[in-house]
Amino acid sequence: MDVQEGNATLLTPQVLLRLMLYTDTSQRSATQFAPDAWVDFDTAFGPTFQVGTEHQMAIVNEDRKSIPYRVVVVKAPLLEQTPHPDESGDMVPMATLYLMPAAQAAPF
Repeated sequence: MDVQEGNATLLTPQVLLRLMLYTDTSQRSATQFAPDAWVDFDTAFGPTFQVGTEHQMAIVNEDRKSIPYRVVVVKAPLLEQTPHPDESGDMVPMATLYLMPAAQAAPF
């Protein structure tokens, strides 16, 4: 995403955000919780997703009804490189965030 400032265009650093949900309390197995999404770097690595923060997500069921779901961040975001989803040959940064259902998470 570009940001206009005066007569210059500033590039906003962006990363792909991948949300992974642990399937049990042992934190040995995880499944992708949502499709990857572009976010700015500060959102991915700033205070929003620090360990112990709780977030309300929505899961859409078969009837297309939104079900609220509370999750807790259990690991700091991991930064890695991944192929660009739309442009072959290009690599982009990806932040992988590990979550756990709030009901299963130990207090931080």
